[in-house]
Amino acid sequence: MRKSVFLISVLLFVSIIPASNAGKPVTLEQNGAVFGGLYLDANESGTTNSQLGDLPAIVEDYTATWCTNCLDVEEALYDVKDNNNMNVYHFHRFIGENEDPLGSQVGDDRWIERYEHRLPPTAIFNGTIRQIGSVPDGESLQADYTNNLANPLNLGNGISALTYETGVNGSSPTIAWHLEIDMSQFPNNSKIESSIWVVEKTAYFPDGGNGKQHYNQSVKTIITLGESLQGMIDITLPDAYDENDLEIHLIHEVILPEPVEQDPEDANSDSKDDESMPAISAIAVISATMIAAFIVQRKLQ
Repeated sequence: MRKSVFLISVLLFVSIIPASNAGKPVTLEQNGAVFGGLYLDANESGTTNSQLGDLPAIVEDYTATWCTNCLDVEEALYDVKDNNNMNVYHFHRFIGENEDPLGSQVGDDRWIERYEHRLPPTAIFNGTIRQIGSVPDGESLQADYTNNLANPLNLGNGISALTYETGVNGSSPTIAWHLEIDMSQFPNNSKIESSIWVVEKTAYFPDGGNGKQHYNQSVKTIITLGESLQGMIDITLPDAYDENDLEIHLIHEVILPEPVEQDPEDANSDSKDDESMPAISAIAVISATMIAAFIVQRKLQ
């Protein structure tokens, strides 16, 4: 009987712990869109451009070479890619990492600043929808990811353009970018920051714990271009992990204005109100459990 009382107590206590939302797509309200995706081979000079409406969706995948269930996410992403215009970029875990050589400090810094949680696997769609883990919210990951892409950005009329010149005689490579976009579609005081994502097409790493060996589209570094909608700069390319298969990708990010801060006294009041009810419920459950256990023990005596 005493064992039964103990088990009931444990079950009731566990029942007050909130369930995890892992696997459920979450809209990142404070994040602006990530768009672009034009790219060129880093070994050849070239120019490319696109209407904004023809740009691919941008999917960022946070991963690690030891992460086994990350492979389920990657497989689903590439299944969806077969039927959609989208680019997939893999950000490998770097900070505190001793098993994955494919990440970078700048990649983790950006992930923390923009998305906060460094939990492989995590997929981000167009910078505004986050889905953590490999357990689907719906019928399958493929269905989830297709739904996440169902609402296009609708950036209006405009152009994104990229020019790349390889360095000659020891000189640095040069990139030029140009963006035409109607800023009135975004909240007041929004801005756009552009950057170059240097991507390694394929890296061979046979020692990864998940056994994949060949890792595609790994973001090696990010070169910030700033808030100007056009410009030209010299760049320094990182070394590829192996081979010589780097690509130059032009990415634009909408930076929304900082939200208006709530009055500290009001915020504290709201916080106390929000926290008080769950605490009271927990105390009530625990108290009821203890009383029930006490009554049963008295009867046994």
